[in-house]
Amino acid sequence: MDRTEALRILADDHRVVPEGQDYEAGYFQPSDALGVARLFHAVYGDGYPIDTYYIPERLAEENRRGAIRSVVTRTASGDIVSHVAFYRSSPPNPNLYEYGVGLTLPSYRPTMAFFRATQLLMKMVGHDGIDGFFGEAVCNHVITQKLSKHAKAIETAVEPALMPAEAYEAERSAKGRVGCLVFFRVDCDHRRTLYLPAPYQDQVRWILDGLDLDRDVIVSTTDIPDSGGEIDVKRFYFAGVARCTVTTPGRDLAGRLAELERELRADGYALSQFFIDLGKPWSGGVVEVLRRNGYTLGGLLPVWFGDDGLLMQKHFTDPDFDGMKIYSDRGRRLVEMVKREWERRTV
Repeated sequence: MDRTEALRILADDHRVVPEGQDYEAGYFQPSDALGVARLFHAVYGDGYPIDTYYIPERLAEENRRGAIRSVVTRTASGDIVSHVAFYRSSPPNPNLYEYGVGLTLPSYRPTMAFFRATQLLMKMVGHDGIDGFFGEAVCNHVITQKLSKHAKAIETAVEPALMPAEAYEAERSAKGRVGCLVFFRVDCDHRRTLYLPAPYQDQVRWILDGLDLDRDVIVSTTDIPDSGGEIDVKRFYFAGVARCTVTTPGRDLAGRLAELERELRADGYALSQFFIDLGKPWSGGVVEVLRRNGYTLGGLLPVWFGDDGLLMQKHFTDPDFDGMKIYSDRGRRLVEMVKREWERRTV
């Protein structure tokens, strides 16, 4: 079944979920898949960008494989009124999941349905291959930041102007691009070497101080191979964001960066992000190349590669730091730190 057929079936399904039913949270079962698809269609219509949540057999298979770990809230009659999940996304580390795809049927939003699903989901952390999770909490309001704190996650990075206002058109909660705070929680960890780029020693040590991680910190040199330089680029056109990883370091990186920037600007992108593997001795050299080309610090991404990652970013639009709504003192300090680095950019 493809997206078009799935949406046709859902549009013809006129089942109404009665209000006021008893409910309980539970781990996803294949029999829940159609109810989850109905829930997504009820909340988003045909506008949710990921096909999997509209196609019951695909959602069941992704849960069977462990690529998605869903928790649902079921009513006594078996209707699905809330959903939340861990799922594999951008990190190369398969045991680091993203936290999200949370939604609740409007008639059950005044209840504890979503909260109970989230509580059950968090019991999965540290078990069955889920070493930790991260989430991108939007900053046009503070609700998801509060939920992230309640889940015992901690702020480690800032992504100003990450998402376009159009993504929040239905709820009319944004006038411009929306920034995010990145939260991490790591329950299963071991001692790792972290090659710390010299220009960001103080900032990264401050972020690490809030995390319970065992790290052998070594200040990285700026040495980099004389030739080569390869970049893996993933473009998210709707968001206007490119996410990049240096797969091979080298002196050619500067030229490749300039070529990439020309392409992104021509295509109207707002943001270019680089994820740097701090488990590699050459990380300092790559960061130096990025800094010379106008990239600035975004923050730390624990166990992103298995080893920790560093987020570097370059905006082609106003990052609008002052428009970000921040819930916690740590979050405000982190945003101010990233803002100061952006103000010191060289390009």
